[in-house]
Amino acid sequence: AAASARTRAVAAARAGRARREHWVSAGSHGAAPAMAGLEAPLVRGGAKKKPRMWFGYLPLWQEILPLNPDTGKVDWVRVIANILAGWIIGIRQTLSAIVSATLVFTTTSNPTVSAMFPFGISMMWWSTVAGSAFYGIFGRLQYNTNATQEVCAILYGAMASKAASQLAHDPERIPPTVLALVVVGTVLTGIGSLLFGKLGVGRLMLSFPTPVTSGFLGTIGFFLVKQALQITSGVPFQYFYPTSLTDFVAPRSMCPLICLGAMVMFMRRGPKMLNSMFPTSKVVKKLGGLICQLAPLGVFYAVVFILGVDLDTVTKCGWTYAAQAPKSFTSLWTTYSIWHADWVIVINSIPSMGSLVLMSTLCTMTGVLGITGKFPSGPDGDPAPDDVVDFDGELATVGAGALLTGLTNGVVTFHRLGSSVQLRMDGGTHRVAVLSSAFFVGVFFFSSVPLGHYIPKFYLGGLFAGSGISFLEGVFFSYRSMPTSKVRLFGGQLPSAQYYVALSCIIVAAFSSPFQGIGVGLCLTLLLFLGQSAGSNPVSSVSDGRNTMSRTLRPIWELKCLRVEGDQIAILYLQGQLFFGSGQNLASIIAQTVEIRPNLKHCILSFAKVPAIDVSAVDFLKGAQKKLKRRGCKMLFCRMQPNVFAALSAAELIKSPDSDLRAVLERSLDEADDASSQTGTEAPQTAEEHEVGIHPGIEVLRTLQRESSFKPLRFGDHDAFDHETDALDYCADQLLGEHYYAETSKRQPHEMAYRRCYEFGAGLDEEAFEVISGLPPGSMRELMPHCRVWQDCTPAAVLRDTKALYFVLKGALSMVDTDEAPPEPEQSDASGPSGGRASLSDLLHVEKKGFHGRGGKRLRKRYPPGTVVGKMPFALRRAGRLLDEHVVSEIIVSGKFGKSTDVWVLPNTEWSKLSAGLQKAVADMLIVQQAEERQHTFLCGE
Repeated sequence: AAASARTRAVAAARAGRARREHWVSAGSHGAAPAMAGLEAPLVRGGAKKKPRMWFGYLPLWQEILPLNPDTGKVDWVRVIANILAGWIIGIRQTLSAIVSATLVFTTTSNPTVSAMFPFGISMMWWSTVAGSAFYGIFGRLQYNTNATQEVCAILYGAMASKAASQLAHDPERIPPTVLALVVVGTVLTGIGSLLFGKLGVGRLMLSFPTPVTSGFLGTIGFFLVKQALQITSGVPFQYFYPTSLTDFVAPRSMCPLICLGAMVMFMRRGPKMLNSMFPTSKVVKKLGGLICQLAPLGVFYAVVFILGVDLDTVTKCGWTYAAQAPKSFTSLWTTYSIWHADWVIVINSIPSMGSLVLMSTLCTMTGVLGITGKFPSGPDGDPAPDDVVDFDGELATVGAGALLTGLTNGVVTFHRLGSSVQLRMDGGTHRVAVLSSAFFVGVFFFSSVPLGHYIPKFYLGGLFAGSGISFLEGVFFSYRSMPTSKVRLFGGQLPSAQYYVALSCIIVAAFSSPFQGIGVGLCLTLLLFLGQSAGSNPVSSVSDGRNTMSRTLRPIWELKCLRVEGDQIAILYLQGQLFFGSGQNLASIIAQTVEIRPNLKHCILSFAKVPAIDVSAVDFLKGAQKKLKRRGCKMLFCRMQPNVFAALSAAELIKSPDSDLRAVLERSLDEADDASSQTGTEAPQTAEEHEVGIHPGIEVLRTLQRESSFKPLRFGDHDAFDHETDALDYCADQLLGEHYYAETSKRQPHEMAYRRCYEFGAGLDEEAFEVISGLPPGSMRELMPHCRVWQDCTPAAVLRDTKALYFVLKGALSMVDTDEAPPEPEQSDASGPSGGRASLSDLLHVEKKGFHGRGGKRLRKRYPPGTVVGKMPFALRRAGRLLDEHVVSEIIVSGKFGKSTDVWVLPNTEWSKLSAGLQKAVADMLIVQQAEERQHTFLCGE
């Protein structure tokens, strides 16, 4: 029985999975969708990438209707919520179109233009229908609605007023000329948006400061509240106050304003009240917000019905708009012809249309930024809810929509920030909501019904005020998520300065325009950035030659000398971009360093974390370099980006790069030239290039090669190095030659033998090696029969036997890590550059920590004569405790101690053949050297 039950359960699970797969492939109700792309999976986790066109995207079925993720069927409750939310926004869009028509055609004193007002309503309705439907089908944001904008309507109105004044002698040509101005301006805006999108202008919005974006949202909120008060009271506003306070407080204005306040309060508090009254109702949870928005309209008509007042009386009392609408929707294309326009005036007005193009682009970008910034991710049905919106694609979609509306006698439409945010907050999460709002406006466009005659002004104002207050709240209370400043007032700490940037945007916009507010916000953000950067410390850390040494493993007597004399070396690790403010701070810090250390001989500046440097900072460094020179101190440069190296070289701060840096520069240019003429071939690297790689920035380096004239290498007086290790080695050698090796008579023979290895590339004899390494006399002679002796190893050669010990008698070996990923498991398909598993740095296109050297290699340690290399893997492998081969660094031949290297190689298999006494001697030596390495690591880091 149990087996039978398990069999039935497995069969049921398979049947359910089969039904799910059938639903995923066929769409809702098993019907094959007619629209391209509708066969995509209906759940977020398996949704495929949206099919893209040159001006937008093709919609997916899961974006159009809300679906139950468990059953795959249409969620009709949410569909109703989306449709009702779309209708609510449709009311706003319809009435906003009337407001836009008012701004274009009734703000002038010319009666001919004013007579075009019914025609203008039809134009705005059609633009809203076409623009919103176009974006609803091809746009990226499935809940965004495009509509006419009052800001652009003001510009259209200014062009219409100017044309009317120029054609005062020929009033019959005014209407077609005004229409031609609107059409040409809209088409140019569409072309401009398309070009900006294809040129990548939209990507710049990704770096738009958050306080400015917040300020823009607050500005929109302010104008929405202001517009709500104007529409409801019928009194125009100047800045943020009514032009006539007497008219504003009159009963004719105050009664609708009281209704406005009550409606806003009910919309904000009502959903919570309904949820508390019906906590288990899913309908209330999904439709509560819409119910609270529609209820005031129902109450209004109920009161009108009970009082027995007709709509004409309500309109005369100022509660609704007059019944104004075009006679027929076809009048938009039959009333006027642009071919009867005065095209001289139209052509002369084209330069002034540039502001329309720029304003439309800016509004589109800030609208997208505001909409996406309001919500952390896309709604359900979005195939990539967490992806960053392609701003360039949004510009292209808006541009194509503007071409559509412009060529059909419409105006430009773009992202309606307040409406889009409110639509999603009301439950309009899918494209059916956007298309429903377009359909709602389309009903009035095609039927020519005067909607304004049936909707009370306070209701429209309440919809605007609700969105506006929500935006303003987000700005006013944004300080809660910001750090506090150091300024205290009345016993409390004031918010961060960034908080006041957003407030400044709103204040400036209240007295001027939203775009001037954005401009002020950007200027304030720039000033804050400059102030913070100038006040920040350009030096991340500092050390000296006693506590920080190069990665060359020096013998104990040299380390002891450097621990005493190393305070004559200072190394400053710089950070951030260096410009006039931080450059002055850096020069001051360098001067203080010399004052604190009067005996300072070398000041090393590491530019590893400096992406750029400007001319002012270079001048400050040049002045600091001269001051150091007068004090007998030399400034050295290392770890520079190509552009930083170019700036310092052009200013002649760098006059003598060392041989390794010059070789890297030349090698980079040669490889670039070889790559352009040969495919797949690569010349061998030099030893030091192989240790730490190759520099990028080929064009900069090629320019330096043409323009720079450095000192010849024979002078040996260098001031620029590729890495901190090279600079520290240079400085240490100067100090050791002056303070230790100058008195040769006081030095031991093995010490002078080691010095000759470094200076002349000589080798150690067996006795000197035994003294330096700590082996008993005669150990090397006994060890030789068990070793392979490799002589004259050339630099850059790789020693691949990781199971052996390497005794260095001449030259040097380097231990490096490569930026190669471990092999990829068979079940995965992610691959890195070398065919292995793609590392996190590869996937994110970010430099891997520690692998900042040339070519993505990391120098661990350089081993001079008298040392043994490969101790860790040798011991761990014999004990069976080696984690894997990828934790073993690569051993290569270095060129720092000469042109050739001699090593004795003791294989792992020969260890057991050594005598007990020799094993003990070698093991004791390895333990001491491993401890010395660890001690050296504390001073140099890895």
